[in-house]
Amino acid sequence: MLVAWLLSGCGGKDPTAPLAPAPVPSEPTGRAGTVAVANHTAYDLEVAYLNETSADAPQIVRTHVPAGQRAEVSGGVLPAGLEVEFDLVLVPRTADGIRVRRKVRVSIDGDWVLNVRLADESDPFSLEVASASP
Repeated sequence: MLVAWLLSGCGGKDPTAPLAPAPVPSEPTGRAGTVAVANHTAYDLEVAYLNETSADAPQIVRTHVPAGQRAEVSGGVLPAGLEVEFDLVLVPRTADGIRVRRKVRVSIDGDWVLNVRLADESDPFSLEVASASP
């Protein structure tokens, strides 16, 4: 009798009760978008990234951004949630071929602007990149 009473307390659920519905996966909350670079320096920039949105034909997208200009560098609208690593190269006007490189990773959720500045206008190695969504 004691064993039957103990077993009756286990589980605590009605075996004939309907099962709860499985949780519905949430919809992606991100938005497709583009990436632009605003070059706030006195030097030209070269921007490149590997576009892998087409698994059959990944391609390198290259964009030249003149000094003081803004340009779209994504090569079109990118899908929401895509992780993209942009390679930004500052090209100082020197004969020795010095190049200053920074890498920036962006997760696409709407349109992005990468603001490129020099912390010290006389030092091209002080290149800084800040991201902002408009």
